[in-house]
Amino acid sequence: MATDNRTDRVTDSIREYAQGWQDKMIEIWRDRLDLLGVRDTGALRASVQKWHFDMGDAGGAMAFRYLQYGIYVDLGVGNGYRRGNGGDLEILNPTYRMEHKMGKKRERRMWFSRSWYISTMVLKDKLADVIGQDFAGLFDTLTDRERG
Repeated sequence: MATDNRTDRVTDSIREYAQGWQDKMIEIWRDRLDLLGVRDTGALRASVQKWHFDMGDAGGAMAFRYLQYGIYVDLGVGNGYRRGNGGDLEILNPTYRMEHKMGKKRERRMWFSRSWYISTMVLKDKLADVIGQDFAGLFDTLTDRERG
């Protein structure tokens, strides 16, 4: 029965940490959008939200929502950019841009991808630690005093 209680505590701990992580991701992304000045209408920032969360004993899932345009902002390309164009985008050529009075090309404003990568690595490490500690605890039933 003690194992079931420990498993419940670990599952609760993971669930609590993951919910906090999901909340923090929303905060980080909105702060990044503010910091990078991505706010023509504020629609992208307003669209960033939690969507789905489900954590159980055997694993879980979480999802987020934001406007598709956010990926274009993160990549530094315009809305409507599609792969498979042969790689020849004249609008990226500085000479073409000058001739057509287009100004400087768009720059990446990495509000999503960089923070996503860093934060998922933190989440992975935390969950590995929690699960590893519980797993080791299954075999080590000695108290600190008994260990010496």
